[in-house]
Amino acid sequence: MVRLRVRHLLAAAFLAAVAPAAPAAAQQRPASADDDTIVLVANPDVPVATLAPSDARRIFLLRQRFWPHGQRIAPVNLPAASPLRRDFSLKLLGRSVREMSEYWNEMYFHGTEPPAVLESERAVLLYVARTPGAIGYIRAATLRAAPERDDLKILLTIQP
Repeated sequence: MVRLRVRHLLAAAFLAAVAPAAPAAAQQRPASADDDTIVLVANPDVPVATLAPSDARRIFLLRQRFWPHGQRIAPVNLPAASPLRRDFSLKLLGRSVREMSEYWNEMYFHGTEPPAVLESERAVLLYVARTPGAIGYIRAATLRAAPERDDLKILLTIQP
C-alpha cells in the first residue's frame, strides 16, 4: 500500500516537472471539461488515418459504404435516448435524433437499414476493436479509460 502510494506521488511529481505550465484559465477548468469531446474510433485495419467531417457524415448516413480498399464499412450507433448520440447527431450530422429517426424511416422505405445500435460506449469500443471495417463514436474520457484503446484508430475528434 505504501509502495503504491509512493509510486503515485513520484509519477505525479514527474508529470508536474515535465508538463508545460498551463494558463491560469485552463488550470481552473474542471477535470471533466473534455468529457464532451467526441472521438470517432475505427478498427486498426481501416485503411485511412483520418477522416474529414464530411466523410464521417457520409459514412454515418450510409452514403459511403466501403473503405478505399473495398472493405465494407460497419458503422455503429448508440441508442436514440443516449445524450452522446444526441450530441453526435447535432454536431456531426447537423440533425436532431428525431430528424435522424425520420431520415432512417425514409431510408428503410427505400431498402436501407440504419447502422447497428449498441447499448453502451463500452460495447462500441469492443465491437470496433474486434470487427474489421468498424467505426463508432465515444467520449474521449471513455477512450482514455479503455484497455482496448491501443487496438483502435482515432479518425476524427469533435470538440464541444
